[in-house]
Amino acid sequence: KGKLHHISFLLESWDEVLRAADLISMTDTSIDIGPTRHGITHGKTIYFFDPSGNRNEVFAGGDYFYPDHGPITWDAEQLGKAIFYHDRVLNDALLSVLT
Repeated sequence: KGKLHHISFLLESWDEVLRAADLISMTDTSIDIGPTRHGITHGKTIYFFDPSGNRNEVFAGGDYFYPDHGPITWDAEQLGKAIFYHDRVLNDALLSVLT
């Protein structure tokens, strides 16, 4: 209660997420997760901590609604892959770090 998990900024493309990753690396900003892709939305993302210690995310893309595609059901055992598709595991910090 009264805590911040993260703030997300929408970018236009995967190239812009990678450019953000370059800027994050060049400024020695702490990377939390990524660059990677979310399994649920297929959006491309990177999480990082700003100088004040707040988690931020830059995000691009993702799925759009297609009426001819059936719903995908993610089970609890697949939660890591649903959130972080490539790593397939949840980062412990994602579940515990709040500011």
